[in-house]
Order: sequence, then structure tokens, then C-alpha cells
Amino acid sequence: MDDAEREARRLKREAWAADNLGRQTRVMDDLGGRAADPLGWLAVRRQASSYLRHLQSWQRSKGFTGIHAMLDAHEAGLRDWVGQAEAALVGVDADERRDAESRLGIRLAVIGKGGAGKTVISSTVARMLARRGRNVLASDMDVNPGLSYSVGLKGRDVTMPLEVLEENPGAAYGWQLRQDVLPREVVEKHTVVGPDGVRVTSLGKIGEIDKESAKRTVVAMIQTLLGFGEPEWDVIGDLEAGPTTPFERYHAFADDVVVVVGPAWRSGMTARRLLPMVGEGRSTTIVANRFRDEPDHPGLAPHIRIPFDDEVAEAERLGLSPIDECPDSPTVKAIEQVVELFVSQSQEVSV
Repeated sequence: MDDAEREARRLKREAWAADNLGRQTRVMDDLGGRAADPLGWLAVRRQASSYLRHLQSWQRSKGFTGIHAMLDAHEAGLRDWVGQAEAALVGVDADERRDAESRLGIRLAVIGKGGAGKTVISSTVARMLARRGRNVLASDMDVNPGLSYSVGLKGRDVTMPLEVLEENPGAAYGWQLRQDVLPREVVEKHTVVGPDGVRVTSLGKIGEIDKESAKRTVVAMIQTLLGFGEPEWDVIGDLEAGPTTPFERYHAFADDVVVVVGPAWRSGMTARRLLPMVGEGRSTTIVANRFRDEPDHPGLAPHIRIPFDDEVAEAERLGLSPIDECPDSPTVKAIEQVVELFVSQSQEVSV
């Protein structure tokens, strides 16, 4: 690639980034325009803060030098939304505020090495949250199918549909979410309703015939999750195994990250590589999964230990949902601790 080609690519990328700033502005205007109570304003503040966190990587990037002024102006606009939210929350009764904070949805990304058990944990957490009467979006961010089986949809296609996508030469892989579609509209109209009412969506899957749908949906999925700020919705993202997707910031939507680690030393090595990628402004929870009597990995003391479970292993082998097939198994019982941890944190900690 010569200098002219590099410059043309940079300009396309900058144009795409500028379009994304406009998308974020529309999301904030939509969410802020509907904020009518403390819960709504907490959601506005969280969404603006999430966008600000993501914006920092663009401001540091050498690839966006031509739009620095635009990025700075966008930062000022987001900080204005944070200020409006904080002003609206001043003087709110303490009990009313705690109630609003307890109802603000969880944003959770689950990462780890392949075989550590991320998908069983992600899907079971989603089902358990839904059984508590919460609105839940579960997203499979892996190009191999898994979440659809584990959540109880028996492999049903839950890929983000082509009708909400559009081509853009500046986007990674050349596709993105359609400009006229808000992330909340994707969730409302273009996700699959699974057991217990969990809404499910996924990246396209790489198959023998279709090898392009995965590329078309990557950016759109990230845009959807990052911009889905509805206050009373939990979002659970099951990321592709290994360090690549966290390195590429697929977890940008999340306030909290679960790092799943198995007993093998390679799983511990992957976890150590993943932890620095989580980034500031997020809490990190280490979950040791599929352990028998093995000791913890040095420096990776788990918050929660989930035992190896023959019943769950058999359910996975058959492509069935553990919470349906073996609801009283040790693994499913232990995953309840993960749910309780994040629900209790949302009730106790101010955003």
C-alpha cells in the first residue's frame, strides 16, 4: 500500500468516525429527551460516561488526527449531558435515589480462554436475571455458535438481520448499523425472544457457505451494545474466547467484566493477558470455573469458584441449556452467586 492509498483509507475512516459521533448524539438526544425521573437521568449519565470512555481511545489514536476538533467538541457535548444529569439528581430523596440505582440495568462482558465455560455462565446469568423479572439482552459476540444453544434456543439463528445493516467503506469490514436505526430499536424489533423472555442476538456465524455475515455484523453489534442505554435493561455479552476481541474493545459497552479462568495453566495465562485490557472505569470479577481440587492460579484469586460438574458437561455435549436440564446441579447453583454479586452491587453502589 502506497502513501496515497493509506491517506485515502485514513480519510474514509475519519468520515466513518464523524458519522459515529452523529449517531452517538442522536442516542443521547433520544435518551435525554425521555429522562423524566432519577432512573432516567442515571441512565443518561451512564450512557454519556460510557461514550466518553470510548472516545478517549479515538482521541489518542493517530488515525483520527484530522478530526481532533470534532472529537473535542463531541467530548464537550457528552460532558454537558453528564452535567445535566447530575443537576437533575441533586436534591433527590436518598431512598428514591437508592431505588433508582437498584433498577439501573447491569452491563456485563464475560471473557476468558476457550473452554473455560464463558457461554454456560453468560447464558445462565441471563436466564437467572430474567427470572427475577428483569429485562435482559444476551449477546453472542463469538463467530462460533454457542449462546443460542446454552440459553435454550436449541441453535436457532439469532444473527442480527441484514435489514438493520448498511455498507460503509470506513467501517471495519465495510459494514455498520444503519444510520437511521437507534440501538434500542434493534433490541425492540430485531432480537429473538428466548426462554424466560431473554432477548438474544449474535454476530453472524462462519459456516461452510456463508462466510460474510460475521464480517457484516461485527461493527453493528458493537454500535448496538455501546449505544443501548435503556435504564431497566441488563446486557450480558459473551465475548469470543481469547484476547483478540477484548484487545479490539468489543467489551466497550460493559461497566463490569467477568474473567472466567479454568484450571489449566493456559487459561490462567490468558486471564493475566486479559486483565490489563479491561481498562479503567470498570470492575473486574474473576470466576474460577470447572475446578475440582486444583489450587488457584497464582495472582488470580477468584471471587467465586464454580465446580466441575458432570451434569453440565453432558448438557453442553448435547447442546442443551444447563439451567433447564440440570437446574439443581452444583454449577447452576454456583452461578447464582455471580448473579447475586452483580445485583447486590447495583443496589449498593452509586453509578
